[in-house]
Amino acid sequence: MQSVVNKVMPSASGAHLFAVLSLSGLFIWFGLMNLSGQTTSAIAQWADSHPLATQLAPHKANIAYAIGLIQTVSGLLIAIYSVPQRFKRMSYSLIVLFSLGALSLLATNPVWIKSLGGFPAIGSGQGLIKYITIMGVALWFLGVKGARELMLIGLIVVLGWIGAMKFTGPEADGVWPLLKSSPLFNWWIIVFGKQTASNIIGGIELLTVLLLTAHWWNRKAYELGLFLAGGTFVATLSFLVTFSASWSGGFPSLAGAGHFLLKDAVLLASVFILYRD
Repeated sequence: MQSVVNKVMPSASGAHLFAVLSLSGLFIWFGLMNLSGQTTSAIAQWADSHPLATQLAPHKANIAYAIGLIQTVSGLLIAIYSVPQRFKRMSYSLIVLFSLGALSLLATNPVWIKSLGGFPAIGSGQGLIKYITIMGVALWFLGVKGARELMLIGLIVVLGWIGAMKFTGPEADGVWPLLKSSPLFNWWIIVFGKQTASNIIGGIELLTVLLLTAHWWNRKAYELGLFLAGGTFVATLSFLVTFSASWSGGFPSLAGAGHFLLKDAVLLASVFILYRD
């Protein structure tokens, strides 16, 4: 297994480049969508449910544009090689602040599944908890101590929480159209059925979490966990190609599912960083 992992994982320079491209690409893409006004209604909905809604209410029309501008500029400054390091550091710092703001949305009602009793049954908030790892990647570029541990904790939280949700009916319903659309996974529905297929995915994700915790007790098991995590994110990113509902009117306009899936590019980058470091 060690030789297989070494062949698959990129070099240190390759991991760094992939992290730059995935992080900058994510924020440029999201930023341009916000600037184009495609996400105004979604952002307004989040703002209505935020604890600071009364303060944000008068400015809801401009929130999407302000966020989009910050995201786009930050992504461009990161992506352009010749930009001075002080501006890149400012951009990474803005991504950290944006990630904290996104995580604050976990305090709102729409992120929890009411039919399952609310917290800890997480629904749309699944995309929000990915910002733990995204923030860790930005802090890693800033050279902040503990950034790698934050990335790892983020992976454990995402895979553990979402993996546990796979054993519920609503999550199985959400996974089913993704599997059905994929030529690599559509046979799972036929062989296992909807709920069992979801349970298997959840079991793999929970096993991955267990192996990732081996960071503190067994290096080889930890590396296997990183390998499985990487494979999981490659698989989920493939749904951007096969699952038409990821797009709102076609490329490059992402729908909610597309927003959720695209973030896995940065999570995959974090796997590469953790392995090479």
